[in-house]
Amino acid sequence: MNFQSFGLKLVLLVFGFAIFPVSAAAQFIPGSDAATTISADHADYRGDQTILTGQVDVRQGDVRVLADRMTVYSSGEGGLSQSGFSRIVADGNFYYLTPDQEVRGEKGVYTKKDNTFVVTGNVILRQKDGNVITGDKLYYNLGTKHARVVGSCNGRRCGSEGRVNILIQNTQSIANN
Repeated sequence: MNFQSFGLKLVLLVFGFAIFPVSAAAQFIPGSDAATTISADHADYRGDQTILTGQVDVRQGDVRVLADRMTVYSSGEGGLSQSGFSRIVADGNFYYLTPDQEVRGEKGVYTKKDNTFVVTGNVILRQKDGNVITGDKLYYNLGTKHARVVGSCNGRRCGSEGRVNILIQNTQSIANN
């Protein structure tokens, strides 16, 4: 499992849409010149917040992020510029999709100050090779490249409910099928 690649792409894409000035010409994926498209039912600019609502869909190349609502918080300069945002929150039916992996949860939050993101609410990380990790929260620090998945219950008394669960596919059986 490559959490470093996962984390960098997730933050650059999910939360990268805030770095473009109103025209969507920014790069979400390093080295990519693919156009970025953002669609939503509504966009509302409120000075220090830009709120996108209604089936928000952010795409660049073959990478896609979906949520019911995304809020970009400005850090005082106003507007959507690379240095102008402090935090981005994606709420409701959060999906991060690439050809190699899928992350699902209820909420994704990127905080620029400490260069971290957190995905919460029935988190599922599924990779192309069939491996799956589930838990209640996924923490990722882009600076240290440290990732942590946690559950809400500890110990055997919980069974699998509320605990981190990992399914590792047998790659030999996948290759033979």
